[in-house]
Amino acid sequence: MRRIHKPDIAPAAIREYLENQTPVGHGLDYRTFSQTASPQGGSRGGQLCRELTAEQFGLCAYTGAGIDKRLGNAVDPNRRLGFRSHNEHLKPQSVCRRELVDAGLEPGVDLGDDMNHLNIVAALEVSGAAKKVARQDLFGATHRQNDPVSILPTDPRCEQAFQFDAQGHVMPLTADGRDTMAQLNLNHKTLIGWRMQAIAAFVEIIQSRADAQSVIDRTSNPTDGILPEYAFAIRSVVQSMLAISEA
Repeated sequence: MRRIHKPDIAPAAIREYLENQTPVGHGLDYRTFSQTASPQGGSRGGQLCRELTAEQFGLCAYTGAGIDKRLGNAVDPNRRLGFRSHNEHLKPQSVCRRELVDAGLEPGVDLGDDMNHLNIVAALEVSGAAKKVARQDLFGATHRQNDPVSILPTDPRCEQAFQFDAQGHVMPLTADGRDTMAQLNLNHKTLIGWRMQAIAAFVEIIQSRADAQSVIDRTSNPTDGILPEYAFAIRSVVQSMLAISEA
């Protein structure tokens, strides 16, 4: 998991909707917002997803898969699952609505955290799979459903909670990391395979310490607003290789 640094100012999709929302005091909920037409074409929800994806340098908040133009390359080896990107509420929308009601406020009339950009990230969704496969066959946001996640991608601790190996497996370094792995099913066989391929593509070019440092730099700093898929997993493996070589 890579830490997401959320900006203070909301993305244009939310900001412009709230600024121009008419009549005042109605439609102040994510469901209404997401279905409203965007000036860019399509829906406000689609516009927000594009803006959040760019904010995250093209990567899924939970898995690190590419959810920008690279999303079309995501293939389930068993051809059972389909993939798309969506807006993921870190605190589920149902909880946001309940908090408003508990406070004596009205969802849709009073603003809640379902419209708070700090609570929304772009994530990979296993589309249509819930009716076809068991939950244990899913991963990421779809596996999580509305359950709490122990470590969120906006948490400063998230990058120190996991370690990866060259075979694409993720290992927890903390108790919260262990729980998060289970909540998101991060060692799903499809994810393992995707990570292994991405890691191998970078590791095979390393011939020297300078090469290793170059890979770390490329997976830490976006190029033209884009990070490599599973950048944090690649970096973890290469950092481990350097630590071993220095021991």
